[in-house]
Amino acid sequence: MSNTREIATQILTDIYLKFEFFETVILLNKNFSRLNTRDKAFVRYLVLNTLRRNGQVDKVINDFVKIPIRKKNFYILNLLRLSVCQILFLDIKEYSIVNTAVEISKHYKFDKFVNGLLRNICRNKETILQNLDLKTNIPSWIKDDIIKNLGKETLEKISKTIVSEPKLNIKIKINSLKKNNWEKVLNGKFICDDVLETQNDGLIEQKPFFNEGDWWIQNISSTLPVRFISKLFHDIDKSNVSILEVGAAPGGKTFQLIEENFNVKSLEISQRRIRRLNQNLKRLKFETKIICENFLNFKCFKLFDCVLIDAPCSASGLMQKKPEILIRDKEKNIKNLIDKQKKMLEKSKSILKIGGYIVYCVCSIHSSEGSFQIESFLKKNKNFEIVDVDNIVSNFGKYFKSGMLTITPGVFDLNAEADGFFISILKRIK
Repeated sequence: MSNTREIATQILTDIYLKFEFFETVILLNKNFSRLNTRDKAFVRYLVLNTLRRNGQVDKVINDFVKIPIRKKNFYILNLLRLSVCQILFLDIKEYSIVNTAVEISKHYKFDKFVNGLLRNICRNKETILQNLDLKTNIPSWIKDDIIKNLGKETLEKISKTIVSEPKLNIKIKINSLKKNNWEKVLNGKFICDDVLETQNDGLIEQKPFFNEGDWWIQNISSTLPVRFISKLFHDIDKSNVSILEVGAAPGGKTFQLIEENFNVKSLEISQRRIRRLNQNLKRLKFETKIICENFLNFKCFKLFDCVLIDAPCSASGLMQKKPEILIRDKEKNIKNLIDKQKKMLEKSKSILKIGGYIVYCVCSIHSSEGSFQIESFLKKNKNFEIVDVDNIVSNFGKYFKSGMLTITPGVFDLNAEADGFFISILKRIK
């Protein structure tokens, strides 16, 4: 199997059947690993864009195929998904798309069917595009919650955002900011003092000054929790402020806390993720105390000034970057995630000083993992109060509810892209 579209079809099939993330699937795909850099980028381009357009693509196939494709022909269905996405949404020659799909389908004796269907779609392309709705790409469990809690206008904006290629955010080390003209060196623009936005070309390790450890990858939304913590302790010697970071890998917030000279301990349950964290720390020439443990079992002898929780979640804020989320049925296991988040919040209060802060964040825009989670915690814990983040944030495309911040995927006021994110700050008052 050497054809890039054939490999892309197999990867897409594995994602649909196994409900795995794209990065997990390509790691296990030997054919993908043998491709050169250019072909790998093309396969990524095909698969991720097909996932982003999943609802629209499936609607077209359902409209043009009168007899549903049987499960045993699932590979052919995914070949059609890739082909339809290319025909309608990608700048690729139609004859190349159709001819390649037909050649691949000959192995399965579906070549006449595939040829007729794709040529029919090519002939009706303009009409098809006029009748497609971007909102169909978002699953109902996310879509319904957005409409209820963020509004239909927000849904429209998110729908437009997630079908585009995401930009890359690079966090420059504070002590490296004056070292170079970073906008020129990294071919991007600063969207705040130390975060630069550039094109995501997939060649991160080959970008200038990567090996020198002058920067790391971190979306601007993800930088906010530590920026908030810095403002909370702005008039205190930060080396005396003890912070437990929960869910530390791959390390963006850890690196920020080290930069700010906080006394930080980084807790992570996954040994595999810790290996990645250690690799990043070594490259950046940073050090921190790492604890490999389940947070719910963590015991400490001294209370912390701050607990930063980056909780496991549905990742509904990352639909643009991880479009596999759009086809995964998270509705069933989101209850397990909510339960885990609740337990993590309860655990945090037992290791926090009076006057200390819990900073809770998730890369999700689903209300059950964000504002509702915090409201539930506050009802049970009268010795905590919310810190209004509206007084801390500026220049962001944001939604506030009772002092909590939800950043929606899309364009900031700064004309920069952002991941969807939720942040709340809780203070222990007694």
